[in-house]
Amino acid sequence: MQSNNTIKALHITSKEAEPLELNTDKVFHWHIPKALREEPIQKGDIILAKTMKGPKKVLVMDVYREELEKTKKRYRRVIEIIERAPEKQ
Repeated sequence: MQSNNTIKALHITSKEAEPLELNTDKVFHWHIPKALREEPIQKGDIILAKTMKGPKKVLVMDVYREELEKTKKRYRRVIEIIERAPEKQ
């Protein structure tokens, strides 16, 4: 089974931890490097991703598999996972 390699996420604009303020103007996509696919990224995780203005925190809205060879798309990369989404009980 192939692992998910792309995320759809929103930029976090708040400087403080609580409450999160999101920039909901546009949803962006990032590529998940193979090294970060071992522990799968899931919806609700906060990650550090490369952007045009340097590394920024983003909130993951969706994770999916995209055949980049077929779509010919290139995305910036996820750098690291900062905080995992809380487990559902």
